[in-house]
Amino acid sequence: MRRLRCLVLAMIAAVSAIAFVVTSGVADPAAKADAPSPGDSCTVLRATTQDANGRTMWCNPTTTGNHSLVWQYGGPS
Repeated sequence: MRRLRCLVLAMIAAVSAIAFVVTSGVADPAAKADAPSPGDSCTVLRATTQDANGRTMWCNPTTTGNHSLVWQYGGPS
């Protein structure tokens, strides 16, 4: 009987581990952020990202006003 319990516990552990691996690969749609648009604020100078169409954008200071950092096309300044 003790051997049967150990076997059952081992099976439960194996199935739980497999279920965790399978479900952890599923993306949570609520966790996705929207891609930035030109002019959206950013925080890291010369950081890069992609817009909704896959084009590269850079985090650069604005050329007018208070020179805050915003997402722009055209590479680092």
